[in-house]
Amino acid sequence: MFPSSRQRQKRNDEIRSEGIIEKLRKRREMKQDGEWKEAKREDKQIKKLAKVRKMESKGKTETSRYKKLREEVYNPFPDNPPKRKDAIAKFKQGYTDKNKEAEYNNEKREFYFNKGNKKVELLPSDDADRPITKGVKKRNLGKNWK
Repeated sequence: MFPSSRQRQKRNDEIRSEGIIEKLRKRREMKQDGEWKEAKREDKQIKKLAKVRKMESKGKTETSRYKKLREEVYNPFPDNPPKRKDAIAKFKQGYTDKNKEAEYNNEKREFYFNKGNKKVELLPSDDADRPITKGVKKRNLGKNWK
């Protein structure tokens, strides 16, 4: 059984610091062996599972939060959709030549990143061939890509 907090405070500093140093040494060894990330992931899964069971006991199984949490617990490696950065890099891939750099800089103004389907798409235009940017965030416009 663990000592009470008063008994813990009565221990001298040397013994307390030895325990802390031992924990740090163990953590460093786990990081070097590559076990630290796995241990952290397992701890997260255990905490999430406890939350799921608590929500089940309270009868909150129909909420979207419960469904999302349950999906994370029982599928720890979900297939993540491509990110904005990856979609833009894929779009830029066709313009790798130095001569095509200027062409890329001109054409990227006509495109935007569509958050819905996670792809780079052509901006809609009006009758005068001016791009319509209404409803698109500034950071998703092609002229603001880095």
